[in-house]
Amino acid sequence: MGNTTSYKWKGVTGGGNFGLKSLFFLFKYCDVRVGYFFMYLTIPFYILFGVKVRKSIEHYFQYVYGFGKIKSFFKTWHCYNTFGKVMLDRFSIFSGQKHKFKVETEGVDLFWDLMKSGKGFMMVGSHTGNFEICGYLLHQDIKKIYALVFGGETQVLQQKRFAQFITNNIEMVAVKDDMSHLFVMNDALMNGNIITMPADRNLGSSKSVTCNFGKATAEFPVGPFSIAAIRDVPVLAVFVYRLKTHEYKVIVKKIEINSDTEVKSAKKKAEMLAQIFVSELEKQVFEFPCQWFNFFEFFNQK
Repeated sequence: MGNTTSYKWKGVTGGGNFGLKSLFFLFKYCDVRVGYFFMYLTIPFYILFGVKVRKSIEHYFQYVYGFGKIKSFFKTWHCYNTFGKVMLDRFSIFSGQKHKFKVETEGVDLFWDLMKSGKGFMMVGSHTGNFEICGYLLHQDIKKIYALVFGGETQVLQQKRFAQFITNNIEMVAVKDDMSHLFVMNDALMNGNIITMPADRNLGSSKSVTCNFGKATAEFPVGPFSIAAIRDVPVLAVFVYRLKTHEYKVIVKKIEINSDTEVKSAKKKAEMLAQIFVSELEKQVFEFPCQWFNFFEFFNQK
């Protein structure tokens, strides 16, 4: 397997402003299945010419599940197919078709119990299915949710995100080089509100912990859990999966250390919380193997 730093997923949705506007126009008047048809035509292009991305997904299937090269290739094709549908579903929601989507939930009572408390809490997500879609489809107006987002997307997409988030009492917090987003997050928890952020990508941060994952190991970030440990707030993990056309499932799990376990420092607590999250993520990924979209070399070399 190649070096884990050789390719990084940039987090920018392709197509530019014109391409995205065209998709929004299409889905305003057409069912998302029309988009699926054109997507099927583009997948061979990405399979043939996006070699680095394709190889990284194949390695995921080989190293986590122990699949052979041929099976990994076909699973990769399925992964591209599912990812494309998830992205198009997102654009369909942006275009005003939210009412067509249904959401099945599991463990959501954990979320509402914390909502009713006066204490802030964290929701950590992953790149399984589409964590962001949860913010578009589930409505609440009890507490303000501060969602940590990548700040490099196109203006059109940022505007669409904002329009959908604001109706569900969600405010986007862009990651900035001056680290000012950390102050916003700290204030949010102090005021009894909620922070959401992904917790399955390290992307060069020195604050990480090595975890077993399937038949391999990888570096996972400690940062999200350091915030929770320092502020002593509860942590929920939220996983969102596509089940079929217009239907998603939201699964909520509590990430907590056994009350009988003695933890002497915030650093140790953060590492333990990260390990617990990764164990839960592993279970989820084994149930939905083609819906974890980490499109870069993620796992450590064997």
